[in-house]
Amino acid sequence: MGVVATAIFDVRNMNKVGNGDSGRIGAAAAQTTNLVSAASHSSIEPLKNGANAVLNCVDDAGNLIGITNAASKVTNIASKAVNPLLCVASGIRVLNDDDQYAALIEESCAMGSMFAGEKLFKTLVANPVSQKEITTTTKWASKIASSLQDATKNLSGGRKKLLAIAADVALVGVSILSFDIGKKVGKMLSGRDEEDNINTSQTGINYNS
Repeated sequence: MGVVATAIFDVRNMNKVGNGDSGRIGAAAAQTTNLVSAASHSSIEPLKNGANAVLNCVDDAGNLIGITNAASKVTNIASKAVNPLLCVASGIRVLNDDDQYAALIEESCAMGSMFAGEKLFKTLVANPVSQKEITTTTKWASKIASSLQDATKNLSGGRKKLLAIAADVALVGVSILSFDIGKKVGKMLSGRDEEDNINTSQTGINYNS
């Protein structure tokens, strides 16, 4: 995931926290750490230098308490922690819901759909565009990814950067769309889509959105 997608996801998580989804605090913190890590590899010098300065401070703080390579360890943990922490936030939303059974169905569908959508997009588009190794074992997916990778590998530096940014933005869009589709399917399965329709038809406003 590139710095643009990481930044957008980070802002969205912090916005969710600000709007009352307190379970996302951990995910927002991990995503902020990922943003600093991604920025440290940026081709934009001020951004890269600023991120490296932050990571150096973490290393210095770690050395004071006897932890070597603290920044590397923190960023490694954060890179693996975002999705589990998003699942924790989902679980908290279920626990806070008046109808926990319905909420469990809806959250399971939404999160499962989101993870599947992100995985598919990364495999077919984001990873090939960034020239990462293609690891899919599915024949048709591997063929699509390899074709895209071959088509983009000889692009000029500027075009390649623009394409990478576009892929990052598209990844966010796919994530949001997949979550929303999964949520709607979950509401259909739980029966709460009928409640939404009643609220909307009676008042003209969907209070559940």
